[in-house]
Amino acid sequence: MNSPEEETSEDIYHDACFAAGMCCLRLASEGGEINRERLSIELMRLLGALIEKREECPSSLIFAIEQLRGEPDVEADEGAG
Repeated sequence: MNSPEEETSEDIYHDACFAAGMCCLRLASEGGEINRERLSIELMRLLGALIEKREECPSSLIFAIEQLRGEPDVEADEGAG
């Protein structure tokens, strides 16, 4: 198993998609509306719970939240200049 330092971009993307998909399935099973804002809120709740209970801050959840909220990618911004 990779340590957090050894995570690849592909691993982070895969884990982010998995977490987002699981949240979508849960919302759908509860009859909830699924949209970007609601999904990012659910992922932030999950992130908060992981930080509180396990003292973990998975980069994949942060990535998913940033993507859903439309926050700029620092590397992309640096390459644009």
